[in-house]
Amino acid sequence: MLNGRQKWVKMLKIAFFILFMLIPFTLLNYGKWLDATEKPVKSDIIVCLGGGTYQRLIRSKELLDAGYAEKNLILLVGEANYNERYVEKHYPDLPTIVDERPKNTAQEIRFVKEFLKEHNYKSALIVTDPPHSRRASLLASLILVGDDRTLHLHFVDSGVRWWNREQYWKNKKSWGFVKAETLRIIYTLLFSANFRYSKTLTDYR
Repeated sequence: MLNGRQKWVKMLKIAFFILFMLIPFTLLNYGKWLDATEKPVKSDIIVCLGGGTYQRLIRSKELLDAGYAEKNLILLVGEANYNERYVEKHYPDLPTIVDERPKNTAQEIRFVKEFLKEHNYKSALIVTDPPHSRRASLLASLILVGDDRTLHLHFVDSGVRWWNREQYWKNKKSWGFVKAETLRIIYTLLFSANFRYSKTLTDYR
């Protein structure tokens, strides 16, 4: 008959065996979970998050041209490879507001929510890279700007070619992005309370 210590050892062995068996299933489906993007829906404005490449801007312009922005506006927020000068040079007629003051995703999400409320907008189509969308969506649920239940943020795929949600580990850039986002998601969950107090729109003035 097993004593208490032996029972715990046996239970741990079983738990590790189950975990080991679940690893392949988890890895195969992790990309699908990490990719929280959805099909574009008509919204008040289009938001192009910073931190990415020109592909986010190109995708934002495509969505604008397709009529997805009710107010005919693209908000470019955060730091990126493109900036206001780049937009003026390559897309001089593109209706944009550029603000690079937010320095991370949490600040960008709060900035977007404050911007929507200040202008009496209700929805935004947010363009970002697919593996970044889960964390951005998580932050959108954590960061509250007053009673923002009437705000609707829809996250849309930037269209980057290196992403494959079913075989993300086969591409070096994709695999690196996934590992980085995993660490950032863990940090976000561990310190979720901190993100409720990220900078507001007023702080940037």
